[in-house]
Amino acid sequence: MQVQSIISKTISEEILQKGHLSIRFKTDGFSLLLEDQSFRPVILNNFSDETQLSLQTYVRECENWLQRHTLIPEFLGEVSILSDNAASTLVPDDLFSESSVYDYLKPLTPLSIDQTLGVVPVQDRKAKIIFETPGILNDLAGKFKGNSRIIPVTLAMLSLADQVHASDHQRGFALLEMQRNFLAILVIKNDRIVLCNHMNLKSTDELFYHILNTLQQVEFDREHAPVYYTGHSYDTVLKSLKKYIRRMAPLSYHILDIQKKFVADHVLLVESSHCE
Repeated sequence: MQVQSIISKTISEEILQKGHLSIRFKTDGFSLLLEDQSFRPVILNNFSDETQLSLQTYVRECENWLQRHTLIPEFLGEVSILSDNAASTLVPDDLFSESSVYDYLKPLTPLSIDQTLGVVPVQDRKAKIIFETPGILNDLAGKFKGNSRIIPVTLAMLSLADQVHASDHQRGFALLEMQRNFLAILVIKNDRIVLCNHMNLKSTDELFYHILNTLQQVEFDREHAPVYYTGHSYDTVLKSLKKYIRRMAPLSYHILDIQKKFVADHVLLVESSHCE
């Protein structure tokens, strides 16, 4: 397993008491960010494998790291856990029924009757996000003494969209977050959510097809509406997309004390601690 360590400082007692810990499980590993009370990064690590392993393996590796660094069980701050593998869907309030939460997710993922699901309202919008919370993630969250929560990718993407200019929310835009064999895409027009989806792909080569196909399905204006992208920088994919999408630009995002070249790969991880 390859480890990319960007920041490494002493974990003080104050950080253990009042800090923020964000963990993201990806298709090729996991990343974690420890911040102090003011959201200033203390540790930012990325663990990745060339060969894709199971979520169970990554959770076990993550838990071992947390144990070695005394974050389990001594961390009392806020913990946010994000998984690219967990299904989620957006349901307007006027279509939502508490008794039908399993029915909303069934088309997306196999569910057992005892599967735990989460429901979270979308701030400032009349909609709710329904998402699965795998038992292995619930178990991990339960090992912390402080407040811990599982964040759906959909919520993190909507929170990330707040970085886009308000004028673009009215005119319309798309937001892409790309990782290895993973794509999250959000489309907003007239400040209304047209689509918010994420998917695991068989290979990175599928990114180009799924992005263009999704934009075509929602009749996205590829001549005038902007597409903002973040996540891992796939230069070949972006070069091909720019032949079909007139306005493409990296999402403007800043993380304190992090070199600019590392920021894009971690924005969804960082945003998970800011979601409301």
